[in-house]
Amino acid sequence: MILKKFLFAVVIATFISSAAFAKGGGASPDLTPGKFDYYVFALSWQPAFCEGHKEKKECVSQTEERYDAKNLALHGLWPSRKGDRQHRYAYCMVNNKIKNLDKPDSWCKMPKLNLTDETAKNLPIYMPGYASCLQNHEWYKHGTCSGLKANDYFEAAYTLDSKIADTNFGKFISANVGETVTSGDLLNEFEKDFGVGSRKYVNLFCDKAQGDDMLSEVRIYLKKQLPKNGIAEGSFALPDKSERGNCPDSFFVDKAGFSEN
Repeated sequence: MILKKFLFAVVIATFISSAAFAKGGGASPDLTPGKFDYYVFALSWQPAFCEGHKEKKECVSQTEERYDAKNLALHGLWPSRKGDRQHRYAYCMVNNKIKNLDKPDSWCKMPKLNLTDETAKNLPIYMPGYASCLQNHEWYKHGTCSGLKANDYFEAAYTLDSKIADTNFGKFISANVGETVTSGDLLNEFEKDFGVGSRKYVNLFCDKAQGDDMLSEVRIYLKKQLPKNGIAEGSFALPDKSERGNCPDSFFVDKAGFSEN
């Protein structure tokens, strides 16, 4: 009788463990740097972000002349694995003391990054969240898994962002600040740059603000070997199926300055 109860308990524990693993729980993932499938290149539309974060330093200081008022800004470059729907591949070789500081109000308390003067000068232009120490969060959570040094990681990221501004895709967004656009028109511009069918490598994300659907983020999916001279047709990787945009057929491209109620 005791043996039967023991075996029954083992079966139940195994079932629970398997179910947890299927939902993204279970055994800890291998957090070896460089062991991932593709990058998520996340670009923020800062005016829309600031609608809901008016107190952020980068939002208080935003002007219509600043780069991020008319161009997609750098959010992050995330090493990702297919099947990792909860993005558990993160904080590679990062100790708990640092991880515990990874909250917006303590990002600036995280260990300072070893960046060159050139990167420290350029990064705040393309990543306005630098004013709130977003770079620390992005590095310790995502960059540590890239297999790159911090400076090389951010140099690659902001360089890619700067190149997007010169594409038909980037120019279309910039030209329609303060206007409503359609997903189809925007994705058509992406295909002008990167070939027919390339829209499957990009997702558009929107947030509700002041009753409008606003473009908030663009995610482009790239191969592990990052392009050095800007994104080209051979730069892309198919993302995990869990990566899905949420923009409706048409949405607003917000302009700098907070909308009135």
